[in-house]
Amino acid sequence: MRTFPETRVETRAAVQITDIHKFYPTGPVKVWALRGVSFTLAPGSFTAIMGPSGSGKSTLLQCAAGLESPSRGRITIGHHDISNMSADSLTRFRRDHIGFVFQDYNLIGHLDVAANIALPLVLGGRTLDPVWRDELMDAVGLSGLESRRPGELSGGQAQRVAIARALATRPTVVYADEPTGALDSRTAHDILDTFRRTATQLRQTVVIVTHDPRVAAVTDRVLFLADGLVVGALDAPTVEKVSARVLALGA
Repeated sequence: MRTFPETRVETRAAVQITDIHKFYPTGPVKVWALRGVSFTLAPGSFTAIMGPSGSGKSTLLQCAAGLESPSRGRITIGHHDISNMSADSLTRFRRDHIGFVFQDYNLIGHLDVAANIALPLVLGGRTLDPVWRDELMDAVGLSGLESRRPGELSGGQAQRVAIARALATRPTVVYADEPTGALDSRTAHDILDTFRRTATQLRQTVVIVTHDPRVAAVTDRVLFLADGLVVGALDAPTVEKVSARVLALGA
């Protein structure tokens, strides 16, 4: 397996979440999903977000990735405040600076694997460096599958394509929602190792929402959410420590 090339070290925060609130109107009542979330992520950090169902994990990820707008607060990626960007500017920014791995893959059915991986760059009028494409495909175990279409892939293979696509632009941050949920344990281990190496060698920030203590234990730090708030953090997590925190939260 090849290693990724080293890149220069960034000194500013990769992600800055400041007092994020998010509510959804339900008739005359506001349902609050986030109630004032703040945290900072360093370049190259690998963070897990955990919490009970309804704690705000998915909403936080959607807001942090610019897929939803917060009701209040500020989100900064690198030195770009995305909180008040226009829709067009935000679309362009996400394409170049944010990778997102969805639970349902979101692959384009009529495009082959290589074209799906290259899609974020193509949409921006660029081409994917074939050497980098090969590095990605090797790293996520897709070598030799370049010409297959999504309908010819297993669920695990499709997830690997989604991960490679998220990494293709070398974004500032990659967000992943349960990225190993559809994978067997060995493949999940390989995928987590890929995230680990990209965080370390590319100084690329990775954020994973997961319910699995074994996944969280691979990261540098775990943030715990409950009722729309960050209620704790755990550095250098282990399966045992994460499991104890999750049990205490009732997740």
